Amino acid sequence: MQDLEKCRWFPFSDEPLVTGKEYIPKICDPQVLLPQQSCDGKWHMFFHSWFGLHHFISTSGIAWEPRKMIEIRGHSPFIFMENENYYLIYEKHDRNIPFVSHRTGEGKRDSYSCIEMRTSTDLVTWSKPRLLLDGRTIPFAGDYLRYPRISRPQLIRAGDEYRLYFGASHLVLPDTGQKVSRYFGCVSSSSLTGPYRMVRPDQPLLEPIPDDRWSNLGCGSIRVIPCGDVLYAFQCPVYWDSSKRRTSSCMILLKSEDGYLWERCSNEPILVPSEKGWASSYIMGCDVHYKADEKCWYCYFSASGDKKYLFKKESIGLLIGNVPEKKPRQV
Repeated sequence: MQDLEKCRWFPFSDEPLVTGKEYIPKICDPQVLLPQQSCDGKWHMFFHSWFGLHHFISTSGIAWEPRKMIEIRGHSPFIFMENENYYLIYEKHDRNIPFVSHRTGEGKRDSYSCIEMRTSTDLVTWSKPRLLLDGRTIPFAGDYLRYPRISRPQLIRAGDEYRLYFGASHLVLPDTGQKVSRYFGCVSSSSLTGPYRMVRPDQPLLEPIPDDRWSNLGCGSIRVIPCGDVLYAFQCPVYWDSSKRRTSSCMILLKSEDGYLWERCSNEPILVPSEKGWASSYIMGCDVHYKADEKCWYCYFSASGDKKYLFKKESIGLLIGNVPEKKPRQV
């Protein structure tokens, strides 16, 4: 496996791989399964729109076809695999849509945010939702909001415990109205299904740093990538761009030895918004996998830029990461 810290990243194309329709201008937070991870040898992508969670499939990882809608009003999907089972973990929030019943195992709920889980053995049929984490149990998830918000869940196995990472609270950016995660937190459990408890009571793992160049407004999306004994994370922090006099975001690489204390690998970002086009506003979220047969990293990311009928579009693109080969010394 190539060293993430030494990777150079290149866009696969100047155009996105997946874009929304006229009635779905924004598709966000991709989660991808490689062929060797799936039960049918195909590529699988999960993402959300304002409708809910979508499932796409592909034979190449480049051209994608829709398969089905999985969960109405679900957000930010993540797939955890264990014992030939697939666990779909996602955020659920917002008030109930009229005439549609939402159940978490505890009946109907109001606008508070929670994290739910569904299970499948074939990526086709999914179990009923199970409540994993209630946003009202996270002290910093409210943070001046009317309702607590937890978002972008992801689960990893660390020794004998399961760690559930998530974004908490959100900030509405003043110039665009874009919502971004303010904090990054973690809960843990000895069982996959919980109960999950706070790792650091009353404190997030990461929060905005007022005088930092890249993360002075919010933590944004953070995707944790286990690499042997080390954890890396691809963060899309949000900041005020003083030169352009607007809010913006980028993609940077973090590193941790224990999964709790994180440091930046480099002060130079992997990706920043382009000057124009589909990824010119915000880099919103990503999912990263090592493709062993190609000896490179695939980074699927969502970004916003162009508008469609006055609505800001968000689409999914692809970065390829490679470690430059050392040239042989000439005698």
